Amino acid sequence: MALADESGWNEETFGYYSSIIRQLPETHSRLIDGCAKDGMAKMDAETKAQTERDTSMSADEAARDVCRRMIKGIASGAVTYEVYRKWLDTPDDEKLRFPDYQ
Repeated sequence: MALADESGWNEETFGYYSSIIRQLPETHSRLIDGCAKDGMAKMDAETKAQTERDTSMSADEAARDVCRRMIKGIASGAVTYEVYRKWLDTPDDEKLRFPDYQ
């Protein structure tokens, strides 16, 4: 629960950003970039190494992939606040992926 609160996205904030994401597809690239940058900043060296082992891609690519899936999923309406919260609250050692949206 504390982790979800650290993100700054409570249900109201998620709703606000979801409406922007759905209405303004031109914001997607910027949001994905910012999300990936924030995600990388929060990863220590061990987390980056573990991410690379688990995903067979660089930690930066993996962060971008998660962010892309989240933004595209929000845009489609498939990633709801409940889905986002479940993903955020899942411990790092457990796997939970957003659906693959292109």
